[in-house]
Amino acid sequence: MKRRILTPLFLLLCLCVSGASVKGDEKGPTADEIINKHLEAVGGRAALAKFKTRVALGTIKKEDEPEGKMAIMSEAPNRLSVFYGFRDYSLQMIYDGKGAYIRPALPRQVSYLTDKYQEMMASGLMFNGISLYNLLAASEPGTLKFEAKGTKKVDGRTAYVVQVKPPKGSAMRLYFDTETYMWVRTDYGKASVSKEMGTFTNDVVNQGGSELTVDFYVETSDFRDVDGVKLPFKFEQVMTAPIMRQKATGTIIGTIREYQHNVKIDPNMFQ
Repeated sequence: MKRRILTPLFLLLCLCVSGASVKGDEKGPTADEIINKHLEAVGGRAALAKFKTRVALGTIKKEDEPEGKMAIMSEAPNRLSVFYGFRDYSLQMIYDGKGAYIRPALPRQVSYLTDKYQEMMASGLMFNGISLYNLLAASEPGTLKFEAKGTKKVDGRTAYVVQVKPPKGSAMRLYFDTETYMWVRTDYGKASVSKEMGTFTNDVVNQGGSELTVDFYVETSDFRDVDGVKLPFKFEQVMTAPIMRQKATGTIIGTIREYQHNVKIDPNMFQ
């Protein structure tokens, strides 16, 4: 009797274990496949290569301030200039193809934040697909090393995670919607900031508050067809004090009103 009872149970257990193993061995697309499908989904390398300049115009929202003007200007192959017109000052971030700059300059006491923002601008991965300075579209196949890191939820939707190390700076993680293959998020790494900082002036000092670890990221959404390619019309970007006034860290929201392609950009915008 014992043998007759144990044998079916044992076989059932074996089947359950076998089924779990098969499911666990299922593999998703490789990192290169994800990148290639993303480029196809947005229009293809050939369509993207037709653009030599791109200007994204819209508005930027920070904390409880009124919306200000915003412009993201890029020029192939590797120049990027960003203008945020906040209520009390205008912030400009530039990558001229060799170095990154922030104006007005952040105080020396928070130079580590300057380093982080400059690393992001120089990475070729800033603003996901908004900028023409885009390592995914501009680089030749096989020149960058990508590694698939499974999936993760982004705003309630499942996304493939791909890790890449750009020529400059640390490794970053890119997220692509598993259904649309749109580039929906980039993680640029962490930095620590003081929970207590002053306002954005030359007198900003670390007031000795406890530190807060910040995950820097940009998320993009509201993808639409523009001149034969799909581009995002909304982005969310993590920023820190002293740019943020009310808290040590927060997000700003950019809403793009229009894109302009192959227009002349004043060279001074990259200086």
